[in-house]
Amino acid sequence: MNSYVIALLVTILILSVVSSSVTYNIAWSDKKYCYDEVGDGHFCFDTKKECKHKVKHDDGAETPCYNKNKQ
Repeated sequence: MNSYVIALLVTILILSVVSSSVTYNIAWSDKKYCYDEVGDGHFCFDTKKECKHKVKHDDGAETPCYNKNKQ
């Protein structure tokens, strides 16, 4: 009986992690203009103007703004 409960809880945990990662990717997919930051940082924005403003004020920015859809 305990193994069934554990299996059920593990399955629910896996499904919740997968669904939250899919939601996270969908939310970021709407953003078009991005820049990379030191390390693995990656920030995206709706407009190029907003992206350029953030890059200008980010000391850790490694790249200028680019359109991720044209790569």
